[in-house]
Amino acid sequence: MIVYADIVFIENLIINYVILYVTTLLKKIKVSYFRILLSAICGSVYAIVSIIVSDNIISKIILSIVMIFIIYPTKDIRKFLETLAIFYLVSITTGGASIAISYLVNGYKINTVNGATIVDFPILFSSIGLILGIILIKITINNVKSKITQKNIFYDIEVFIGNKRTKIKALLDTGNMLKDPISQKPVIVATKRSLKNVIPQEILEDIKNILGGDRLGDIKPFENRIKVIPFKSLGNEHGMLIGIKSNKIIVDNNEIKDVIIGIYEKEFSRRKRYDALIGIDLLYEEECNYEFNRKIKK
Repeated sequence: MIVYADIVFIENLIINYVILYVTTLLKKIKVSYFRILLSAICGSVYAIVSIIVSDNIISKIILSIVMIFIIYPTKDIRKFLETLAIFYLVSITTGGASIAISYLVNGYKINTVNGATIVDFPILFSSIGLILGIILIKITINNVKSKITQKNIFYDIEVFIGNKRTKIKALLDTGNMLKDPISQKPVIVATKRSLKNVIPQEILEDIKNILGGDRLGDIKPFENRIKVIPFKSLGNEHGMLIGIKSNKIIVDNNEIKDVIIGIYEKEFSRRKRYDALIGIDLLYEEECNYEFNRKIKK
């Protein structure tokens, strides 16, 4: 069998480039086109070398690690392995689609060159398989996202402050990483309107003065509960939020004590579908508390 090195190189270059590019899109990392091209060239050179010198699975794993390191030279091992896994997923899916198409139309040949097994796909089938593989990945991701129901997004939380309590509809916000700088406990951010049943009006109406160091109205019973939470947001690098330490909150019938409730003066939603933002860290703490209590009861 005659193998044209230039054709093998170009075909692998195109396929490798597309797979690497899709990997960066799925991982949501910003990579220069030059790095993607350099990594694709590395894979294409290996394809030529593997025809001349027989390869093995270890050399292929090393190659994939090198290719990913070229486009994403991070020191974070977890993120690197995630990117590598996505690369394998895209490669296997697109490769499988190419094999399936070629098998259906009997459009592939298996040959041996210098002891190396070569599966000969027409470039048309490889291209179609690549496109179908990417579409399949996209459909799978969309289906997974659609499985996230409102039950997973919205939570009914009950807030206890002093001898008062109120129920609030909260939205799970994975970007909510607010923590009390002293206790390092996660902070729930709630609208001022939703807290009127548990926090005195004097506090809710004098938030700016409290932030400025003034104490207006009869708020002495709440002095030990008041916290100042620094935060960063778009257009506000040095924001400050007034927080109130609750006795406890209840989420999914599980109790978490001493949660800080940040007071937000505006609305989160025009339709007022929810009145608080709850972070993933708090839900993780709630899950840990649930497991701990369950073991104690045993």
